[in-house]
Amino acid sequence: RENNARLETVNTELRQAKRAAEEAFQVAQEANRSKSSFLANMSHDIRTPMNAIIGMTSLIRYDAGDKGKVIEYADKIDISSQHLLGIINNVLDMSKIEAGKTVFKYSDFSIVDFIQELDTIFHSQIYEKQQTFTITKENIRHEWVSGDRVHLMQIFSNLLSNAIKYTQEGGEIQFLVEEYETKSRAYARYRFLVSDNGMGMSADFKNTIFDAFTREESSMTNKIQGTGLGMAITKNLVEAMGGTIDVESEPGQGSCFEILMDLKTAEDQSVSL
Repeated sequence: RENNARLETVNTELRQAKRAAEEAFQVAQEANRSKSSFLANMSHDIRTPMNAIIGMTSLIRYDAGDKGKVIEYADKIDISSQHLLGIINNVLDMSKIEAGKTVFKYSDFSIVDFIQELDTIFHSQIYEKQQTFTITKENIRHEWVSGDRVHLMQIFSNLLSNAIKYTQEGGEIQFLVEEYETKSRAYARYRFLVSDNGMGMSADFKNTIFDAFTREESSMTNKIQGTGLGMAITKNLVEAMGGTIDVESEPGQGSCFEILMDLKTAEDQSVSL
């Protein structure tokens, strides 16, 4: 009886190990498919700005004597170069995150100035698409905090850039910053919302949006360039800073990203807004 019991235990463990191996194999297969799809998409995304740069360079040689056209071509080269640099930076950032080599540098900064800088950065893009950008600040009692300003800027730049890209002309984008009540004397808790009334996303894609190398495939989204790394990078950075990120979205109804994060308050710096 004891031998039978031991054999039954071993068989149970073997069955569990087999299921775990099968699940791991499926996960590996899905990851491999995602990376293959990513490489195909990235190849296309890289070729597009590279072809534009090469084409504009040829036109500059042809129209070298026309200053107006040369300036126009140079501007287009600059736009394509910035897009190409963004793709490369995303790939490098994801590689650093996966290798655990992301370095955080903390300094004091003003939340209010930080929000204003984001408004300035995206003003021209929003203006070009005739969109409305509304910023709301609620219960900000600690304006000055200590954090990694550069990576925080990357997080919200990713979210706002996507909101602009996936929202139609004349659409609405909102950015809410709210300070929550907390018993801590050293940290302030902030809630950030980035929402839009754009195309939204399917329920299936919403469950994988924070996975690396994933993009929603549809007739609308396929026209929009991207590597499928931005949201994975964003989630990893948020969690590395001790925060959380969630999303609510419905097709045709827009999306809303919520970030909750504790930031260390800077000494002797506080306001009421």
